[in-house]
Amino acid sequence: MYESYFKFEKPPFKVVPDPNMLYSSRGVREAMSRIEFAVRTGKGITVMTGEVGTGKTTLVNRFLDKAGPDTQTAYIFNPTLSGLQLLKTLADELGVQTYGMAKVDLTRALYELLLRNRQAGRRTIVFVDEAQALSREALEELRLISNLETWNEKLLHLFLVGQPELLEKLESFNLRQLRQRVELFIQIEPMSAEETKQYIEHRIRLANPLREVSFSDAAAALVHRISNGIPRVINIVCDASLLVAYVAETNVVAAAHVRDAVRTVDAGQVSLRLAAKPRLRWWRRAAAIAAALAGAALLAWTLESAVSRGAFRLGSNPTAGTAPARVDAPDSPPVDVAHAAARTTRAFVHVRSCRTRAEAEAFAAELHLDAGRSVYLQDAVQDGSSWVRVLVGDFATMEDAADFARRVTGAGTVSYAKAVAMDTVGLEAYNPVTPDGPQDPAPATTSGGARSD
Repeated sequence: MYESYFKFEKPPFKVVPDPNMLYSSRGVREAMSRIEFAVRTGKGITVMTGEVGTGKTTLVNRFLDKAGPDTQTAYIFNPTLSGLQLLKTLADELGVQTYGMAKVDLTRALYELLLRNRQAGRRTIVFVDEAQALSREALEELRLISNLETWNEKLLHLFLVGQPELLEKLESFNLRQLRQRVELFIQIEPMSAEETKQYIEHRIRLANPLREVSFSDAAAALVHRISNGIPRVINIVCDASLLVAYVAETNVVAAAHVRDAVRTVDAGQVSLRLAAKPRLRWWRRAAAIAAALAGAALLAWTLESAVSRGAFRLGSNPTAGTAPARVDAPDSPPVDVAHAAARTTRAFVHVRSCRTRAEAEAFAAELHLDAGRSVYLQDAVQDGSSWVRVLVGDFATMEDAADFARRVTGAGTVSYAKAVAMDTVGLEAYNPVTPDGPQDPAPATTSGGARSD
C-alpha cells in the first residue's frame, strides 16, 4: 500500500529470510566468519543458535547463495522427520537415488558420494534448521552420519541450526555422544540500539536508494526498545510504522507513529508492554484509598491489642512476659518475609549442566575467570532428570553477560556459554577448597538471592 507513496522498489521490511537484505551487524559478521572457519578447517559438527527471529535462516541462505562450485550443499528445514526419513531427505538433497533402498544401502551410497566429492576437491555441507525440534532418534542418526570420514578428515560438514533450547537438549545425558562431537558453537546475538538504527537505514536504502523516508532517532530508539534488537520484530514494527506514516502523509517516521503502529500488531506482545496503565475514575481512586486506610487502621489496632495483652514484646519471649527471649530454635521456622518477597531475576552466564554435584564442582574448580567473577551452582530438573547447572555471575545487564559469554568462548576458556536471566532463588555460591580448607565461609543455599563470595 505505502510502497508507491515512498517510492520503494521492493518492500523494505518484509518478514522473509531474504539474503539480499541481510544487514552485517557485529553478530552476523562473527557468525559468518565462524561458519567459514568451520568449513575451511574441516569441522565435523557445528552448532549455531540464536533467539527466535535473530536471522539464523537468513544467514544460512546468504552462505548457500555464496557457495561456489567447490561445495555441494543441502538444506533440511523439516524437524519432524524420523531418523530414517531424515536420512532419506539428506540423500535426496545431495542427489542420491533413495527409492527402494534399505538403510544400510542408503548409508553406503551416501559414503560413496562423499568420497567422490572429496576426491574431486568438493566439500559437502549440510544445514539442518530448527534442530531444537529434532527427535533424539533423528539427532542420533545425524551423529552416525557425521562418522563418515577418512583416516585424516571428515567427509561431511554438518551444521545444526536452532533456538537456544537446542543447547539444553545437547546437554542431556542421552545425547552426550553427539555433544562430544560438536567442535564449534556459534551464537547469534540481538542487535544493539545503534545497530538497530543502522539496520532500519540499511533496509530503506536497499528498497529506495533515494531514501525519501526516514525514521527519527527517537523512533529508531523506540523500535529497539520494543524489539530488543530482534530483526524479525524490527521488521514487523517498522512495516506497521510506515503504514501509519503513509496515512499521516509524512516522510519522517516519528516515535508517535511507532506507538500508534504497535497497537495494530502483536510483535511479541509489545502493545501490552507499551500500553499506558488505565487511569481509574475519581470514585474508584477514592474507594481504593479508603480501603487502604481501613486496612492500615485495622493492622494498627491489632498490633496495639497484642502489645497490651503482652502477646508481643520486642526482645521478649511471647509466652513468658518480660523474660529474655529464648535462643534455641522454635518448633516451626519463622517465615522470612523479606526473602520471600525478594525473588529476583539477574543476569548470569550458563557454562555447563552436570549430572552430579561432584562433577559440577570439579568443572567449576577448573574455570579460570576474571577477578571478581563468582561461580554459582543450581539444582535443576529437566525431562525427569536431575542436573546441576554451573553459572557465572554477577552481571549488571544481559548485554554484559552476552559480551562475557562471547569473550570466554572466543578465547577457548569454555566451549559453551550462554547469557541467561535466572531466578536467584536456590543459587549456591561455589567456593574452591584448598588443602588448608575453604578459602571463604562454606556456601549456603539462598532463599531469596544469590549469595556473593
